[in-house]
Amino acid sequence: MAVQRIKISNGDSRVERTVDNVENGFRDGSRLDASTTYQFGVTLNQFALFVAVAKYASLTKASAELRVSQPSVSQQLRQLEVYYGTKFYRRLSKGIEITDAGQLFLRQVIPILKLVAKLGNGVKPMPPENTGRKVLTVGGTFSASALLLPTLLARLQRRHPRAELEFRTGRSGHLERSVLSGEMDLAVTAGPAHSDELMSEPLRRERVVLFVPAKHRFAKLRKMKLSDLADEPLIIRGGKNISGVTEKVVRQLRDRGLNINVGLRCEDPAMVKAAVRQGMGIGVAFEETVKAPVRRGEFEILNVPGLKLTGESFVIYARKTPLAPLAQEFLKLLQAARVEKNRFHITRHSRALRTNRRNNILIAGFPPCLRR
Repeated sequence: MAVQRIKISNGDSRVERTVDNVENGFRDGSRLDASTTYQFGVTLNQFALFVAVAKYASLTKASAELRVSQPSVSQQLRQLEVYYGTKFYRRLSKGIEITDAGQLFLRQVIPILKLVAKLGNGVKPMPPENTGRKVLTVGGTFSASALLLPTLLARLQRRHPRAELEFRTGRSGHLERSVLSGEMDLAVTAGPAHSDELMSEPLRRERVVLFVPAKHRFAKLRKMKLSDLADEPLIIRGGKNISGVTEKVVRQLRDRGLNINVGLRCEDPAMVKAAVRQGMGIGVAFEETVKAPVRRGEFEILNVPGLKLTGESFVIYARKTPLAPLAQEFLKLLQAARVEKNRFHITRHSRALRTNRRNNILIAGFPPCLRR
């Protein structure tokens, strides 16, 4: 490729040597040696400072426009004059005056700055770097977070190993607000969304169980009577500002005439299990949250004939904002889990579920004395 010779009008031998080095580097394809290449002692920033000072005939106004301190402007212009060995301006009582050398220098500098300003015209900006990293934020109630969501997230991660997954656990109201605000893509809650801006898909019916420590006297019983529960304190998730499924179960049982003693209300299932370990009473929780300690032999689930407690969970997500591809894929995994879970559901309970849908509770199979 031909290289055009650059002419230097001011005869500065140092600049000519720099140009020679650059041209030679282009010709032979070799890399330039920074140690032998002359480094210019002036900058475009100093040129711009001088133009601003000449424009306003004032160091103060120039520094204000460029948002640079006045001492810094004076220092930069001093370096410029030292480099070229001449005075470009002189101070007056009411500002500054550009010298003849400064006027000549100004006429040479302005075209350079205009040329630099045009360098970017027509150059297409680089597109943002696509790292291929996908992000998904999901949440769930304590029951869904015990097994279902971690299992499905692990499956999704195997399909998309570079995906960034965020998983949060909380109460249904908090999860709904997070989805509404866009902080969360979708969530599994204990009831349908209250906001019309959210879609609610029934996910599955989850079993609520009574459980005790493995050494409890009820743990060895094959069958219990409902009346046995009257003398035992129940440990449930509920309390102030918490309207959990287990709290609703207690209300339903009391409405049917069963004397229920709630010994302790806890904020989350982990606290329920901790209280049961301390022998404070019979725990009431979703089966999913106690499966692991039951398998380890730590707890026993009580068999109470005639008692079947079930809560229903929902998937919620924004109605008008389309889900991102990764969120759509996770929703399909949840929908597939719903089909698999509900495949074995006994259809004769569907009427009772519809009757109690307002409370998201299914209570079926009670003795006639407890039915209304």
